[in-house]
Amino acid sequence: MDPTRLRGPIAPETAEVTADRVAVCRLAPTYAFGIDSRDEALVRSVFTPDAVMQGALGEARADEYIPRLLEGVARYEATMHNITNQYAALDGDDADVWSYAVALHFVAADSGDADLFMGVQYRDHARRTPDGWLVTGRETVRLWSR
Repeated sequence: MDPTRLRGPIAPETAEVTADRVAVCRLAPTYAFGIDSRDEALVRSVFTPDAVMQGALGEARADEYIPRLLEGVARYEATMHNITNQYAALDGDDADVWSYAVALHFVAADSGDADLFMGVQYRDHARRTPDGWLVTGRETVRLWSR
């Protein structure tokens, strides 16, 4: 995303643009809820069939990447992905949305393993479809981990 698309001054936008901004910014929290609830159908629902994901597991189409991702989080007793700041730049039927997240991964208390905490940035490209906005590509950038 070109940061100059986000610079001020910020003028009021039309109701339609605001509605689109809200819709594209709902994609990342919906994905996070799907991951935390281990609901593969919900996770898949925010991606186009040909979406490509890139992150800690390499790069693959979403239909290949998502099952591997859910397999990875299954070893944790619970996860909590908190979507924080979001920045959306809309251009007609296309949008770039960067969402920051704090992801908490908790192991069983008696496991002897360590919990994993990380900050990530989801860099999504989204497109308006006849049914609504969907992610066509995602790069997950790890910013920090403990």
